[in-house]
Amino acid sequence: MILYRVLRWTMSFYFRARMRIRFEGERNVPSEGPFVLVLSHQSHLDSLLLHTFCPRLVFTLAKSSVFRTRFMAWVAPRVGAIPTRRYRIDPQSVRVALRLLGSGHAVGVFPEGERSWNGKLQSLRRGSIGLLLKAGVPVIPCGLVGTYEVNPRWGIMNWWKVGIRREPVTIRYGDPIRLGRHDDRRSRERALPEATARIETALHAVMAR
Repeated sequence: MILYRVLRWTMSFYFRARMRIRFEGERNVPSEGPFVLVLSHQSHLDSLLLHTFCPRLVFTLAKSSVFRTRFMAWVAPRVGAIPTRRYRIDPQSVRVALRLLGSGHAVGVFPEGERSWNGKLQSLRRGSIGLLLKAGVPVIPCGLVGTYEVNPRWGIMNWWKVGIRREPVTIRYGDPIRLGRHDDRRSRERALPEATARIETALHAVMAR
């Protein structure tokens, strides 16, 4: 993960020059042991900011189209990206995520499955919540507030725009959520509605202005 650490160091200079970044609740991020970080998703910037500033190195589930070019197919895995198919359960990515958690690593999940069109939280994917229930590790909600205004889904960001007026962005971590471990499918199905409601409530809280 040498490339990961080098890029974290490099990108931190850029983002601090480009934005006024505030961090809240970093004490909620475990210093060791496995956990799943569930994140709001409003911009292309979200995963970059996460990998740059999260106190722990995090492996994140990323749409498989990110890996299409030869360059990205080489770079993405080296900076913590795990390919997954969108809008469906991908058994391979689930196995990889569970294996990483079993080794004591942190895994990041965007439970909405795609970037928001309007800056508001979208419905959470059943497969994402199912992964949390199967993993049985602490779940840390994370809100990336302000990234929609900097680079919305339908907009184009000027990466060279660095000036006096820096856009405010807050990276906020909420209290850990413990959903318990549900190994069998029937148990996960029963726990799904309550778990979804708890995660939605927590994400709304960390996304509050």
